[in-house]
Amino acid sequence: MDAPDFLKDLNPVQQQAVLATEGPVMILAGAGSGKTRVLTYRIAYLLHKGVDAFNILALTFTNKAAGEIKERLLHLCGESASRSIWAGTFHSVFARLLRAHAEALGYTPSFSIYDTDESLSVIRSIMQQQNLSTQLVSPAAIRSAISSAKNQLVGWEEYSRNASDIRERSVAKVYEQYERRLRFNNAMDFDDLLVNMIRIMRLSDEMLEAVRSRFTHVCVDEYQDTNRAQYAAVKLLAGEHRNLCVVGDETSASWRAGDQHKESFQGVCGQ
Repeated sequence: MDAPDFLKDLNPVQQQAVLATEGPVMILAGAGSGKTRVLTYRIAYLLHKGVDAFNILALTFTNKAAGEIKERLLHLCGESASRSIWAGTFHSVFARLLRAHAEALGYTPSFSIYDTDESLSVIRSIMQQQNLSTQLVSPAAIRSAISSAKNQLVGWEEYSRNASDIRERSVAKVYEQYERRLRFNNAMDFDDLLVNMIRIMRLSDEMLEAVRSRFTHVCVDEYQDTNRAQYAAVKLLAGEHRNLCVVGDETSASWRAGDQHKESFQGVCGQ
């Protein structure tokens, strides 16, 4: 297949990353070096090869980055590809997928998504109901602890078992009732969009196949910022075809802190 003209915009190393479309690829570079640009060109090349836009998933950390990818694809491949590509934040993409599968977890497709203020309102109500003093622990601190637990895939039962002091036991009591309140209200918070997407894919082999068969190629921007829940979701999505491309900032503090992202990439790719 002839190389498209747009590849001339890239240097030889960038072209190599773009052309490696089968199997796992990790692209490491510093800030401002054009990593997202390479990711976009790689998607454009996949489309040039005949991969359907609906089968390509690009996960980002900001709506701005997702918009940037779509804008560049508009210029490279036209409006149809730009509109059809699955490009968005983890939360926005998973919310879209959950609408189609929420009933498997007992939610309706019209479930609500609580923002920070709504979550805090529920937590304050539960604390008042439990006569829990805000001087011991604030609603914001409880919400942060619950969010951190969810991003580590720690449910309220496990959190409660491991609570080691009065503060953690107070969080555990609120965490349990918070989850029950969300379920009763047919609602999820932002962290649940990750957690429940993972739960969906772990329900059965059939459900996992139903979700990941949509995507033959998965791309992740700013990979150094992924947490445990995001890594688990990516592993499930790309675990069969292994056509995973991640780009990361090797100069970032989170990357320099350890080898967890390299190890998680190897885990995703079955190495």
